Amino acid sequence: MGIPVFTSPFQHQGSVAEITISFIVLLARQIGDRSREIHAGEWNKISSGCTEVRGKTLGIVGYGQVGSQLGVMAEALSLEVQFYDTNSVMPMGRAKARKTLDEVLAESDYVAINVSNAPENVKIIGKRELGLMKKTAYLINASYGEAVDIDALAEALKSGQIRGAALDSFPDQPHGNKTEFKTPLMGLKNVLMTPNIGDITTEGDMRVGTEVANAVVNNIKLGSTVGTANFPSISAWPLKQGTRRIVNVHRNVRGVLQEIDYILSSYNVGKQILDTKDNLGYIIADIATEEVTTEIVSQLALLAHTVKTRIL
Repeated sequence: MGIPVFTSPFQHQGSVAEITISFIVLLARQIGDRSREIHAGEWNKISSGCTEVRGKTLGIVGYGQVGSQLGVMAEALSLEVQFYDTNSVMPMGRAKARKTLDEVLAESDYVAINVSNAPENVKIIGKRELGLMKKTAYLINASYGEAVDIDALAEALKSGQIRGAALDSFPDQPHGNKTEFKTPLMGLKNVLMTPNIGDITTEGDMRVGTEVANAVVNNIKLGSTVGTANFPSISAWPLKQGTRRIVNVHRNVRGVLQEIDYILSSYNVGKQILDTKDNLGYIIADIATEEVTTEIVSQLALLAHTVKTRIL
């Protein structure tokens, strides 16, 4: 408690969108099957069922950070884009919102799942949903492994209900490399599978490192906690000349703010902001003076519910 943990949850979104785009093209041209065959020494120059992606319709299920970027990339390939999201969101480019998931499934040539790991998203694509898709359609999931009923997907592929699938995430997937992995999708034609690598790229890792490093610097210099996973989120402002900043972390209990304000009332507080998260409270207060003695830190530290206090 008292140590902020910074994260960067959105810097990999472009990487995930890109791998989905690659899946669309590879599935359309059956590249996975042809590559596997030629690696085995088998030459099959066939193109039955292969199509161009231009002019086809991509249906995006979950139009958040990844889904919206995916839509923009897809339009660059001349795909028509439609999406379904439980929230009302602003379409980007020429993307069209649909009122129901069923509409997206029935009208799309490619269906890309981009949902979170919320409980309501478990098996949102099952036997019924797969039955609504075109027999020439493809399913792609590079987000939440539990979103797709794998057994139902395997049956749909075997029966010809849909033409192919690509997955980068699976239910109960291994956590370490060189681990045995089995799935009912193994050995099926025009099925691409990758070991949850959609969000792993050199550029994505660099963006994450840069964002987290900048966030840590801003926390040290200004007290900002934006981007933390375990802390109240406060975007700190630049410290004005002639002021000092008090940063206090405390347990979020009744009466603690009154105790803190009583101590601060002896000073000219120019600006003050408080935020809480679960059982933790975080307060930033700017004191209009260049000299703040250690007395105020001592007073705040002696409070029963103080976790940490700093002067900036």
